[in-house]
Amino acid sequence: MGSTRRRKKSSWGARALIALAATGLSAATVKCGVERGLRELGLDGEDRPAQPSPAPGRSGSPAAPKGSSAKGAPPRGAPAASAAAPRPPKAGDPLELGTPVRTAPGAVQTAAASSDDHLMMKPQYALSYNRSRNVANWVAWRLDAASFGDAPRHRGKFLADSALPDGWYRVQHDDYTGSGFDRGHMVRSEERTRTPEDNKATFLLTNILPQRHDLNAGPWLALEEACQELAQKQRRALFLVAGGLFDGRGRVATLGDGVAGKGVAVPEAFFKIVVVLEPGQGAADVGPSTRVIAVIMPNRTGILDEGWGQYRTTVDDIERRAGYDFLTAVPEAVQRVIEARADSEPVVER
Repeated sequence: MGSTRRRKKSSWGARALIALAATGLSAATVKCGVERGLRELGLDGEDRPAQPSPAPGRSGSPAAPKGSSAKGAPPRGAPAASAAAPRPPKAGDPLELGTPVRTAPGAVQTAAASSDDHLMMKPQYALSYNRSRNVANWVAWRLDAASFGDAPRHRGKFLADSALPDGWYRVQHDDYTGSGFDRGHMVRSEERTRTPEDNKATFLLTNILPQRHDLNAGPWLALEEACQELAQKQRRALFLVAGGLFDGRGRVATLGDGVAGKGVAVPEAFFKIVVVLEPGQGAADVGPSTRVIAVIMPNRTGILDEGWGQYRTTVDDIERRAGYDFLTAVPEAVQRVIEARADSEPVVER
């Protein structure tokens, strides 16, 4: 109804302009007459539709891919041809280095596929949620010295995420109880201690995936502590994305009863990508020499005492296994260099 009303008003404005011009009035007089008519109809500048932007905590389907391996799609990192381009990043945005884009074969944006790649924006992080698996495909966030403060750790149960669409199953704290898996944070609780609200947001179960304790308290924790050292003590600005990896060759193991719409899928492994920049830097500052840490860690027991350095790999390897293109706002030529190179800097383990 709203769009029809605007078309009628615009048509009236065009007719008014022609009529006034036909009388031989000056251009200034014509302009004033049209503007007065538009104000009377409520079509002055204040009635222009605002450009939409994601609200904190708001969820929605991700925009059209900005690069895809699908046949006929633009090359990775190229701007999307349609108007539904990925949301533009802004300073401090967890997606400042680009929104991850699906590249898995057959990842057509049907209604079903969209529900398995559902973008959710929160003040503390961004994520893509998978309705079929009831876990995030990936979680992205920014980490620097300002992320840390004196806020206490949230006490009590982990929290169902009310921002999920109506009718979707919302994972509960007790879905993990007795499962043998930890509630594994993607954005670590200690990385959001600026305010109590920031810390509480890390306990939303959309930020949690099932992890074996030996992974959660072993090399995964060791890398989290290394990232805290870089951000808090070395004053670096980190851009991170993490999530689970699934075999895809057979039935995915689940917590709970496994009934469609319930049950929490258990990853076989976990990945994390860490881009290390200086404060105030963003995608335009990423270059061939930028440090990028990429790891894949198995989700199994027996690795509690292992360090994180041995699990370093390349972003290219993670992209192949995850079915996503990461760092999409970074120039393609730079991506080719930094995504093919494994981090080799010295690692100080615990």
